[in-house]
Amino acid sequence: MGTTSAARYAGVAYYHGMLREMTLPGGVSAFAADLPGDVRPPLLLIHGMFGGAWQFAEWQTRLLQRGRSTVAIDLRADDATDPSRNLGSASLSHYVDVARRAARHLECPAAVGHSMGGLIVQKLAEEGAVSAAVLLCSAPPRWITALSGGLLARMAKYTPELLGSRALVPLRSDADALFLERVPLAERDDVFARLRPESGRAARQLALGAVAVDAARVKCPVLSIGAAEDRFLPPRIARAIARKYRGYYREYKGHGHYIVGEPGWERVADDVAGWLAAHE
Repeated sequence: MGTTSAARYAGVAYYHGMLREMTLPGGVSAFAADLPGDVRPPLLLIHGMFGGAWQFAEWQTRLLQRGRSTVAIDLRADDATDPSRNLGSASLSHYVDVARRAARHLECPAAVGHSMGGLIVQKLAEEGAVSAAVLLCSAPPRWITALSGGLLARMAKYTPELLGSRALVPLRSDADALFLERVPLAERDDVFARLRPESGRAARQLALGAVAVDAARVKCPVLSIGAAEDRFLPPRIARAIARKYRGYYREYKGHGHYIVGEPGWERVADDVAGWLAAHE
């Protein structure tokens, strides 16, 4: 854990010249895939906990083939280059602010968010900062319960990091059980090595449902996607999110929480591109 953003793109499209590293106004680190002549705002891609823009590298090349320019941002890129920062103290409001700066620069793009990134996209939709919202196995806002007995049992060991707003690093056994269970064993080492420490404060806020979203203010179309085998944020949550915004719901069999990088992610990306084409 802890490698730079560019290093996380090793072996994927960044080094094939299809993506370019960039810094958006406000210091937001990002990777862009540009389609010549595309006059629409690029699709904004927002990662989840422990992740980074690198998680969407293959999506970006796929969506480029489907006629979509994209920008994937790093919510915590500043900490990768400044080890003196307190990794555990960033709040969800901080993450939303980073994403807001990107959305403003891109001039009201459609947005896709995975897990925690899905909750961030919901906040952007509440503010009218995005033209459409796609939520992949999204964390829920306040009043939609995410915690289960099994998840609480696994989280108990991280209590010092959660309550003390310290950097949170998942154990490999927990990562395998909760969000990498559908990633082939031959690929898990690489994915786990790319994960980065996460904010204990942000994780605590997610667990406690500290972030509220006013559904009446969400005017853009919303697609909530659930994964039938998701042990971290099961599909009942994705269904409840769709109902909250009177949005669309799709569920994928054979997928778990890491739907962005499991076998079959191409179908999900294609379906997202098709839904956006019909609803933006």
